[in-house]
Amino acid sequence: MTSFYNHHVDETASTVLLIAFQEACARHDISPDSEDGSDLLTVLLYAFQKGTTTKDALVGLALNLIGK
Repeated sequence: MTSFYNHHVDETASTVLLIAFQEACARHDISPDSEDGSDLLTVLLYAFQKGTTTKDALVGLALNLIGK
């Protein structure tokens, strides 16, 4: 079975993911190094690989998940 972690993510995509992750963490006082931060990054990465590819869409997804 192939994990979604094994898929290639190019430099531009990784920049979008990182910016969205950092923004979502900052808005909700989540430490990027925490378990919650890790869970959030996993969800954002999966969403990105399924077609949610803009920073605004990823941050919006995070805001809806966190519900704050």
